[in-house]
Amino acid sequence: MEYILQTDNLVKVYGPKTVLNHVSIHVPKKSIYGLVGKNGAGKTTLMRIICGLTQQNEDSYTLLGKTNDYTVRKHMGMLIEKPGIYEHMTALENLRYFSLLFGFQGQDHKKILEMVGLQNAGKKKASQFSLGMKQRLGIAISLLGNPDFLVLDEPINGLNPEGVYEMRRMLEALNREHGTTILIASHILSELHKLATDYAIIDGGCLIDEFSKETLEKACSSGVQVTVEPVCLQNAKALIASRYPDIRCEAISEQSLQLYEKINPADLNRFLVENKVHVCGLGANDEDVERFFVEKLSGGKAV
Repeated sequence: MEYILQTDNLVKVYGPKTVLNHVSIHVPKKSIYGLVGKNGAGKTTLMRIICGLTQQNEDSYTLLGKTNDYTVRKHMGMLIEKPGIYEHMTALENLRYFSLLFGFQGQDHKKILEMVGLQNAGKKKASQFSLGMKQRLGIAISLLGNPDFLVLDEPINGLNPEGVYEMRRMLEALNREHGTTILIASHILSELHKLATDYAIIDGGCLIDEFSKETLEKACSSGVQVTVEPVCLQNAKALIASRYPDIRCEAISEQSLQLYEKINPADLNRFLVENKVHVCGLGANDEDVERFFVEKLSGGKAV
């Protein structure tokens, strides 16, 4: 697998406090990598090191194929903490100013504003923007230079539900349509679960775990439940046993069956319908994702 970022036992110390303690993460190219942790866990410090805003005390990282090379950051965009925008300027004026400041020539500012949903901001000054609009403008600035790698620290923090939804749609489009790799820190686990393809959990400056979305979904899945007409229940159970002989299947009501492993619900539905079983409902039974993360952060203890 090709990684856009690898850290190798990074250590960061402030006085007597170790903020990062031998942290090694691996961000796959073209992924959306979710960094999960409590406030003060070390997420922002890790991002600041990656973005060149502070230096690690020990060991190294490889970014866009090069080790400890600051020149590769011209292929990066970043939004750490809050957007650094000029509030007396419009969105377009901000983009023009930062293009000159960063030395980016030939930028299509109107296209960038369209990408982040600010194409209709017009002559409105940034001081009149909502929090969501300011976050969008900060991301627009980070997109100058067409970066391959985008680093975002809590971009949905403080947004209303509509703003969170729009931000998620925008980041998904950047990843899907432009192949942009995104490293995003957030404590809103429900939203991060909808967005990220890979995860790392950090607590107390230590890496607790690193895993893919597929691993997360498998860990949180308790199988599939299918509901049929009561008269079809026994026939459906026998058919499922013949189709999936290694999967435990039990009747949990007079018309519902529980399969205790995750399978493709569409395939199961098609199989039963082809065999004249009237399916009334079918879906995956998922454990709470937030509970999974909380247990990880509490050392595997249920809370």
